[in-house]
Amino acid sequence: MDLVNIVYKYINRIINSDKLVELLENIDKSKFSKKEVIELNKLLADVKDIIKNVPIEMDEIEINRNSNSDYLIDILKGIIDNKGNSQEIIEFAQNRYNSLLKEKKKIRDSGPRYKKLYDLLINNSVYINYCKKMNDLELLNFITQYICVYLPPNIDQEKFNDLVKVGIKEDKREALWRLAFNYNKRKKDFTLIEDYFIEKRDAYYLLELISAVNEDLNMDKLIDKVVATKDKKFIMNCAIQAKKLYLISEEDYEKYKEKYKDVIK
Repeated sequence: MDLVNIVYKYINRIINSDKLVELLENIDKSKFSKKEVIELNKLLADVKDIIKNVPIEMDEIEINRNSNSDYLIDILKGIIDNKGNSQEIIEFAQNRYNSLLKEKKKIRDSGPRYKKLYDLLINNSVYINYCKKMNDLELLNFITQYICVYLPPNIDQEKFNDLVKVGIKEDKREALWRLAFNYNKRKKDFTLIEDYFIEKRDAYYLLELISAVNEDLNMDKLIDKVVATKDKKFIMNCAIQAKKLYLISEEDYEKYKEKYKDVIK
């Protein structure tokens, strides 16, 4: 799993090529067979050769990342400079502002070097072999170690549902909403997850799910299912959380209150 984690970090731009070399050089080779160690040594040599000969150039992902960071930095600067805001809000904005500035200074791989290393890593036989060895629970834990990445494992709906089912069996609610977030806008059906949160009357995770993957949910149908529980406390918790997270407008809030007044009175 060490190699799988290293590759996953690189292809999702969590680490750059310098860190990639460091991690590959220090990987615990006692966990691998002699044949695998030979392959790992070759992999490391190939990585170093690419770093030496292939440049980093800004690509679309990094351009968009920088643009989004600049946009957020400007907003946060305005919040910090607004003396009318509470100290709590200013401190929160300052911490986020400092974090974004730190992230912007990081050297990231992109362009030709990233593409070359990406192809090399994902086609490595040792990496592929260890990926195939993961069971559903291991794969669920692996994917959800991060809230969201650019390139989660390429799985179909059937496999996605298998991961959801093992998450439900283990009652891994945090992992379930993270799983959904990782596959946001990737044509996945999240019905099993939303139904589980409703069954458990878990307003917190249901609203986290809505916040993360709103575009992929049938909100009218979801709201009908929440109301169909006839659990007034749960229904009101969902409504209050939705307002707090700005997931529903005041106008829609009043509309739904009127529509379901016989249930929540």
